[in-house]
Amino acid sequence: MDKAWAIEETRPDDRKALFDAYLAAARLGKMEAMTNVGLHFLYGDGVRRDPKRSRMWTEKAAGLGDDVAAFNLGLAYDNGRGARKNKGLAEVWYRRAAAMGFAIAEGNLAYLLFESTEPHRQQEAVRLYRKHARQGHPIPAYNVGLAYELGKGVRKNLKRANAYYESSAKGGYAEAQLALGYNYSNGVGLVPDAMRAFGWFRLAAKQGHASASFNLGLMFANGEGVPKSKARALRHFRDAADLGHAKAARWLRKLEKA
Repeated sequence: MDKAWAIEETRPDDRKALFDAYLAAARLGKMEAMTNVGLHFLYGDGVRRDPKRSRMWTEKAAGLGDDVAAFNLGLAYDNGRGARKNKGLAEVWYRRAAAMGFAIAEGNLAYLLFESTEPHRQQEAVRLYRKHARQGHPIPAYNVGLAYELGKGVRKNLKRANAYYESSAKGGYAEAQLALGYNYSNGVGLVPDAMRAFGWFRLAAKQGHASASFNLGLMFANGEGVPKSKARALRHFRDAADLGHAKAARWLRKLEKA
C-alpha cells in the first residue's frame, strides 16, 4: 500500500494503479485513503468520473473525522461540483470542517455568511474575517475593510475601512491596493492624494490587476497627479485591455485615433 501515499512520485500513466491502491486502503478503513478515493472519483483521475461515489467515500471519511473530507463536501455543495448546489449544506460542512480545526473552512464559511442578507450572519462573517486578519492574513483584512466601507455586519466607518485596506495592501493583496488607490484618488475617507493613489495603483498593476492598470491609464491620460503622457496612458490602457477590461479597450481606441 505504500505507493498510495507517494503521489508526487507517481507518473501520469500510473494513475489507475494509484487509484486502485487508494481504494484498497479505503476498503480497509484508512480514512485519508477514503478522502483521496473521493477526489479520484470526483475528477475522473485513474477511474471513470462518478460524483455519487465521490460523495459516498468523502462522507465516510468526514464521518470518521477527516477535516479535509468535510471541507471538500462544503466545496462540493458550495460550487455544485459533484453535488447539486446547496448553500445550506455547504455551510453545515464548512462549520464541521472548521470545528475539526481546518482553518481554511472558516474563510469559506465567512464568505457564505457575508453574502447573506441577515445582519446576524453578516456580523458572524466579520468576526471570522477579523480573527484571521489579526493573524496577519491580508485577504480577511481586506474583507473587514470592505465590511466597514459598506456598513455590512458593522457600522459604516471609512476610517476603519481604510486602516484595514492598508494592512491588507501592505500584505500584498492587489484588491486592497486598488481600493486604497481609489480612495486616495477620490477622497473616500481619506485626504485626496494623487501620488499615494498612483503608488497603490502601480503596486496592484504589477500584480496584473486590470482595474489598477486602467486607473493608471486615466491618470496619465488626464494628467491627474502625474505629468500628462499619451504614451504611458496607452501602455497602461493596453495592459488593462489585454486583461479583458472593457473601458480600457474603449479608451485605448479613443487615444489611438487622437
